[in-house]
Amino acid sequence: MNNLFLKNRTSIQLVTTLIFIYALYNFVTSTADSIEGNQINEISNQGIVEVITVNIPQGSAASEISSILDSTGIVTSKLAFELYLRNENLTDKLRAGTYELPNNLSFEEVTALLLKGPPLKTYTITVPEGLWISETLEILSAQTGYDVLQLENSLTSGLVTSSYLDSTEALELQNWEGLLFPNTYQIDIEANGEEILQIMVSELEKRYELLLSNYSVPEWINNSNEFFTVASLIEAEAKLDEDRPLVSSVIRNRLNDNMLLQIDAAVLYALQKRKSQVLLIDLQVDSPYNIYKFTGLPPTPISGFGEKAMQAIFDTPENDFIYYLLTDINGKMTFTNNYEDFINLKNKAKEEGVIP
Repeated sequence: MNNLFLKNRTSIQLVTTLIFIYALYNFVTSTADSIEGNQINEISNQGIVEVITVNIPQGSAASEISSILDSTGIVTSKLAFELYLRNENLTDKLRAGTYELPNNLSFEEVTALLLKGPPLKTYTITVPEGLWISETLEILSAQTGYDVLQLENSLTSGLVTSSYLDSTEALELQNWEGLLFPNTYQIDIEANGEEILQIMVSELEKRYELLLSNYSVPEWINNSNEFFTVASLIEAEAKLDEDRPLVSSVIRNRLNDNMLLQIDAAVLYALQKRKSQVLLIDLQVDSPYNIYKFTGLPPTPISGFGEKAMQAIFDTPENDFIYYLLTDINGKMTFTNNYEDFINLKNKAKEEGVIP
């Protein structure tokens, strides 16, 4: 009789304990929801929305995060937010970092942002191939907010360095022609002019050195400056990738034969004018970049160039072409070693409106 009574008493106590735990769980859950609702109503009633910078240190526990959000005004109850995280099983899933959070978010919205992580503080800049250094700095200015003169001073300050310029050469703007690699970059919003320019200079070095690890520089090119200059001429002249190595072959063949290169893009660079047609009077300009008057390569590259222009030099085929001409409105070029053929191609291209 006593044993049966004790067993019944124990069972009653167990059931009572379970009922109490279940009731407590429901109370905690409803309290968290209620407080969250009150938080939203309270902020809504106030009508004041602020964006607050919040830093969540690495390794912060749910209680620490809740305390930080409470102290900065993102949530109105440390306890309620911590209970919410525990209820949703999210206590160890929030990411550290610096956030800019409005103070009118629900628990769910705040948590979604902390699960995603802080936004990257970068912006994108794009510099296309074929630009002169002056044009490159102009497009950088438009995308970064730095004044062109500021960027010029940064580039020639001695704080930006290149493996392909000595300290004296680096002080002259023109010597930087072609050494800023055209590309799309992600830039830290706090990067200054020198840092942005150094990124572009270092990118060219990295691309070139990677090519050198796989190829040998052709014998007809003596140094890196000549390589970059040829690459810039290829970039300026070839419209299609398939024609780049052939343009390179014409440059090589003319250099080997001690012929004038006679490339219009270099004359335009000497004039610092963008024109669709080079006139006879333009060919009289007295400049080492006028390779209608002076044999050999220009003293520096004439523009920025991409990796495909560099690759074309390594892919230069063996042939005897010394002339090329744009012969199709889609950019296709024709190559020949015969001057009479060249003149006939030129007349036909003019008739068809391919060239002016």
